[in-house]
Amino acid sequence: MKRHFTYTISLLLIIGLTYCNPENFLDVDVPSIDQKTYFSSDETAYNAVVGVYDPAGWMEYIQYLDWAIGDVVSDDAIKGGGGDSDQANIYDMEHFRATPETSTLATVWEQNYEGINRANRVIEGVKDNSNISLESQQRFIAEATFMRAYYYFCLIKVFGAFPIVDHVLEPSEYTAPRNTLEQCWEFIEQDLQDAMAVLPHKKDMPSSELGRATWGAAAAFLTKAYIFQEKWEKAEELSKQIVDSGEYDLQPNYGDLFTIETDNGIESVFDIQLKDFGMSQWGDENEGSMVEIYHRSRDDRNGGWGFDQPTQNLYDEFESGDIRREWTIIKHGDVLWEGTPDEEVIYTNYDPVHNPDAPTIGYCKRKGTLPKSQRPDMTDAASLNIRVIRFADVLLWQAEAAVHNGSDWQTPLNRVRARVGLGESPYKSNPLQAVYHERRVELAMESHRYWDLVRTGRGSLMEGYTDNKRYLPIPQIQISLNPNLAQNPY
Repeated sequence: MKRHFTYTISLLLIIGLTYCNPENFLDVDVPSIDQKTYFSSDETAYNAVVGVYDPAGWMEYIQYLDWAIGDVVSDDAIKGGGGDSDQANIYDMEHFRATPETSTLATVWEQNYEGINRANRVIEGVKDNSNISLESQQRFIAEATFMRAYYYFCLIKVFGAFPIVDHVLEPSEYTAPRNTLEQCWEFIEQDLQDAMAVLPHKKDMPSSELGRATWGAAAAFLTKAYIFQEKWEKAEELSKQIVDSGEYDLQPNYGDLFTIETDNGIESVFDIQLKDFGMSQWGDENEGSMVEIYHRSRDDRNGGWGFDQPTQNLYDEFESGDIRREWTIIKHGDVLWEGTPDEEVIYTNYDPVHNPDAPTIGYCKRKGTLPKSQRPDMTDAASLNIRVIRFADVLLWQAEAAVHNGSDWQTPLNRVRARVGLGESPYKSNPLQAVYHERRVELAMESHRYWDLVRTGRGSLMEGYTDNKRYLPIPQIQISLNPNLAQNPY
């Protein structure tokens, strides 16, 4: 169940725990103690590292804004839900009408900086601390450094340049301006490189530690940073290192990818860990996952909220015979878990009695839809992890970089297609189109599409997009607190 803690002023934002997985990684009681004496042993330092991971699973970014922008703002999905006013934040972003007053943007800014602050406190508290073993110092600092880069990556995707904070701030330092975009990317790259040099490989970790940062996770995020900056040679080289490491592979059955059973599995490079603690009353949205109920069909016979609904445009993108469509998109009348006690008919179309808010002909997202036996008692507590980076993503980065480098792009791309029984791409005469198509159908409804479109100059495929809307507005509350923050030209 949710743990509530009291923090002393000096320990504010350093630690906290709601983030864990079935193997009990990060399932640690967190004490309240003054920071001056907190980092007194390997155990207390580990508890602080737990708190660094914690904000990654919180509701507002990974369980909300990431898919709201990645899917809904793009051409892959519409908002859905109960009409235009239901989750108006998403509606405004979907139509490129976000403002500095958009509340979810303010929360995402705050929560990511909370994670950064926690990481900085761990780095400062552990480094050269004689109470902590050298081995633990190195690993804990590497984990905190990786997570700091992760939080900055979340910020740079949404807002662009940000103020770099690499230490625990004094009050006089709270009004720093944004660094340049180039400086921000350089900082992220350096953090990931430093983490890679120390973090263990996934193959060397016991099952109880799965979900913690690894060499592969840091290398994958660094590859992604190179991709976003069009550093194609570095991207191809590093993605190939990840592929050649043999630590990851494609899940044999595509349909098994988004199940609790494959959390932290062979294809997972980095998952956000989420868990149902069996709450018997309204729980805590930063504990388990609300994504499943957000996306399940709103029809009262299915009991979801009906957001993030796939478009016809996405449905039509799949080739004939591509099984990924049926594992990505649910159409009206589909029967899931047939022949089991969980068998369920999914209703996605308009129904004046059962589903009055649905389109006349609609679709729902299948990835992450859980059978009834695995749904939590509370709406905000599903146990399914969120796949942030999986191996297919790495293979397609390798293919994309190889196209730009004039090298072998077909081998990694065809490996992804072979998993679902497909041969060469129908777009093989246009290598970039082949990669773009494959990324769309392989990673559909996984919060990637918007950023794939804008980073490759294809934003015009989204109705209402202009280049000045690439980044979302900086929250007004932050500009009011720090007048040195320059606003984005949204």
